[in-house]
Amino acid sequence: MADKALLSSQLGSPSTALPRHRNRPLAHIARGIAVLSMLLLSFQIFHHLSPRNFRNDGHCMRPETETGTLVVQSLSRCPAQNKVSPVARPDITEKNVNQLFKSDSFQDLSVQRLSGAIQVPTETFEDLGRLGEDKRWDVFYSFEKYLRKTFPLLHEKLHLELVNEHGLLYTWQGSDEQLKPILLMAHQDTVPVAADTLSEWKYPPYSGHFDGQFIYGRGSQDCKNNLIAILSSITSLLDQDFVPRRTVVLSFGFDEETSGFQYGAARLSKRITDIWGPDSFAIIVDEGQTLIVDRFGRSFGIPQVSERGYFDLEVTVHIPGGHSSIPPAHTSIGILAQAVTTLENAAEANFPLELRTDNPFYTLLQCAAEDPSTEMPNELRDAIGDPQGTSQIVKLLSHDPIIKSLFHTTQAVTIFQGGNKANALPAFANGLINYRVSSTETVGQVREKLINTLKPVADKFGLKFTAGPKPGVGEPPAEVPEYTLALSWNNAALESSPVTSTDSPTWSALSGVIKHVFDEPVDGGDVTVAPMQIIGNTDTRYYWDLSPQIYRFGPGRDRHNDGPGGIHDVNEHVPIEVHLEAILFFHEFIRVFDEADLE
Repeated sequence: MADKALLSSQLGSPSTALPRHRNRPLAHIARGIAVLSMLLLSFQIFHHLSPRNFRNDGHCMRPETETGTLVVQSLSRCPAQNKVSPVARPDITEKNVNQLFKSDSFQDLSVQRLSGAIQVPTETFEDLGRLGEDKRWDVFYSFEKYLRKTFPLLHEKLHLELVNEHGLLYTWQGSDEQLKPILLMAHQDTVPVAADTLSEWKYPPYSGHFDGQFIYGRGSQDCKNNLIAILSSITSLLDQDFVPRRTVVLSFGFDEETSGFQYGAARLSKRITDIWGPDSFAIIVDEGQTLIVDRFGRSFGIPQVSERGYFDLEVTVHIPGGHSSIPPAHTSIGILAQAVTTLENAAEANFPLELRTDNPFYTLLQCAAEDPSTEMPNELRDAIGDPQGTSQIVKLLSHDPIIKSLFHTTQAVTIFQGGNKANALPAFANGLINYRVSSTETVGQVREKLINTLKPVADKFGLKFTAGPKPGVGEPPAEVPEYTLALSWNNAALESSPVTSTDSPTWSALSGVIKHVFDEPVDGGDVTVAPMQIIGNTDTRYYWDLSPQIYRFGPGRDRHNDGPGGIHDVNEHVPIEVHLEAILFFHEFIRVFDEADLE
């Protein structure tokens, strides 16, 4: 994931990869493009700053003065920054953390486990038929078989329930039923590999090839890395006869990479609710952006505490076709082009920039700015320190498109289709516009703005104007009559998520274990943990009622990556260091939360 600094002299272009799906239905292609482009954008803000050290009590220690004394400044604007390490079972720390996880044999085993998972091609497609009817779903039988074979002790000790055939729901029963359980998530499925890209892969996409540094293959980053790391960490604990006090639940869906289906995580969340009830989990952790990033000359841990909403608008123009030698003044494509241009010209008015103090990004900026030793421009630092300075922050940062996207609902025209022959007038033209909805407004409010923006276009060309939802999955498509400009949307629209509070013992435990695993005091690389908003969307959309404490991240240090990692693109790969760090993190996360007083 590309780095990006704060001001124009430091800004670099984000390195993103585009999806390679072709000849797919309009609405289905859209999700691949929009989700990918946002998923690949990580935290790209802080860069080129002086190193500094942090004490474990959450106070900033500036460099020594001439007298040798230290100036200590409280990180008053940051949430809890205390390192939290497991206390019980120091033998596990010695045998697993200090010995096993650092051994060459464990690295070899970890490569073998993840490589084998990649070799099971768990692709999902937008044109999949119903579960039980389309044989392409059957690959998940093979993946389940692989997991059973690879982690026999785990499958002996944990209870596995198959939810809706392929959803994997594991329960590691704790000894204290009064403690709320923890829930770890991942998804089994991957995006497909386009046949016309095979020649571009350095190694075959389902080989799981390890070159000594990276493990290659579809799903290596998204997100078999997390799934295998979770199972590996639990297996290592089971090997040491660890018995949790707090129940651990694992939920692995199988349709995260598709739109329209609700076979995996949606059914899993319902089953979990049936078993445990609402608001029953102490914490939920799912995939997200890389957790540890180096900015401002130091390390930041950025668990993502919220997601923006998601909404696709399809615009269809239907007028009579005919021979191109007798054209009207405006073809369907021409009218659609004017509709799209109208939307783009109105975007600034429809979606003004705004930074509210409850935006997680604002908290992160405060954490970064309060240390006077950093090389942040004074004008920006002053604006961040001013309670009334949010508009100035927007002014200073909004020239960068990645940062700007955090300040408002974004609009992106991603698909434009019409016509298939040079001498034929197209009767239909379709466009799809993707919206990432800011937490400052609802999907309904966005729709209303778009209706008000586009109705005058229909009036201008004497067309009937319609707007409404599409039929559900499995229902016949709605017909658009001639002389109509129609707006439609599917049921995949998603409101912005609740924002997880950092003023909680759960945050304290999470930030504590992040610092425990990733602090590097010898190298001056202690981690400051601050909340962030994820740019894409995850399966946690179905789990909001199960806990107010939901976090998204990929455990590991961004410095090990050599770019975006090929997520959804050719040459997807993950550094072995990142995979090993993920195993260590989940191992210690389970232990710390087993001891934490959260109730």
